[in-house]
Amino acid sequence: MKTTVLYSGLALILAGIPVSSAMAGMYRWVDDQGNVVYSQQPPPDSRNVREIAPPPPPAEKAENNSQSLQELQKKLDAAAQERHKAAEEKQKAKAEQEQRKKRCQAARRDLKALHERPPNTLYNMPDGKWKRLTPEERAKRIKTLKEAIETNCKK
Repeated sequence: MKTTVLYSGLALILAGIPVSSAMAGMYRWVDDQGNVVYSQQPPPDSRNVREIAPPPPPAEKAENNSQSLQELQKKLDAAAQERHKAAEEKQKAKAEQEQRKKRCQAARRDLKALHERPPNTLYNMPDGKWKRLTPEERAKRIKTLKEAIETNCKK
């Protein structure tokens, strides 16, 4: 029992040593060569010494720091998700712009073909069949292509 008390007391004393050395002040002085010296020990002779106070303890407890770190991590994760989402939206917008450009080029090509070819020309339809357009079908197709150009050829 006495040994337990002795070891407990010794453990408390040893645990207090780092704290007491950390709490010790810092000293600043100029040595014989003119160098500024910082030390936890005062100079060996009586020089002009200035004692420097240790830094103040942290303002927040470790628990608050942990919470702050978690909150900061959440904010960083949210910002990363927003950046990822913005990059995806930018990619989608770029892909949509490319599709509009292709539709614009196709509509201009088809409209040019309708104007340059004679009215009785055979046209390959989307279903793979060949067909001559009636004047009404041709006018409707020209109108549709002009609307497609207006929609897709905007800058």
